[in-house]
Order: sequence, then structure tokens, then C-alpha cells
Amino acid sequence: MKEYIDAKCNVFTEYMHVPEELQGEFEKLCAEMHALGDGMTDYSLFEQQFASTELSDRYNSLLAKCTPKPVKMTAEQKQESLKMAKEQISAKEIAADIADMAKTELQQEAISMKRRAMIDAGVFDEYTRTTNKVDDAKRAGKFIFGKLKKK
Repeated sequence: MKEYIDAKCNVFTEYMHVPEELQGEFEKLCAEMHALGDGMTDYSLFEQQFASTELSDRYNSLLAKCTPKPVKMTAEQKQESLKMAKEQISAKEIAADIADMAKTELQQEAISMKRRAMIDAGVFDEYTRTTNKVDDAKRAGKFIFGKLKKK
């Protein structure tokens, strides 16, 4: 169990830069994690108890306060990273998507305002009935046209 808990603590030492002012908090957290796991042999039981105590929250909170250490990438990793970056959505596409969403939202607002105006004017029920009749006629026309086309 000691190796398992050491691995959880080593995330901070190997992959993160723990600020000097948080070093004491980090050491205390690791000591408490070791105390919790002392005498345990089941990793899932440790994780269950770890998650049910404030240790898990403190661990995640401390992790969020640390900055990742820079990692030296191999040539293959750099090439893969560049490939992934090129595949990312461009800023132009993102701006176009945002503009489309804004346009759709404005259209929905306009439809909502027209509906409210028709309800206030007392013509919404008549409009709905007429619209439904038109839709029914279109469906019937497609059905009949489809039957005639098959013959």
C-alpha cells in the first residue's frame, strides 16, 4: 500500500511544481494519506475511504494550486502535437459558429415575440388552426404524389 500512496504523492513531485508556501501542506497531506493506508492491503478500500474523507478534497485542491512542470517532448511527440494542433477548429470557424448561434437565438426571440403578439391580439388560435390545416394538406399531397409516382 505504501508504494500506491507514494505514487499518488509523486504526482506532485514528478509532474507538478509545488509552491514553497504549500510545501508544508503537501507533506502533511502525504503523511495523512499514509496514516489512512497504514495496515490496509486493499487498494479499492483505501480509495473508498480516501474519497469519503476530506483528504480527497484537499488533494484535488492542492493539485489545482500547483502548476505543471514543463515536459521535454520527443520528436515524435512534437510531431503528434503539431498534427493535433492543426486539426483543431480554427478561430474563424469558432467565430462563425458563435455568429450562427446568436442568429438562431435572435430568430427564436423574434418568433416568440410574434407568437406573444398574436396571443395578445387573440388571433393565435386561428393562426394555429390554419397552420395545422396547411401542414396536413402538404402531408396529404406528398402521400398522394408518392402513391401516383409508384404507379
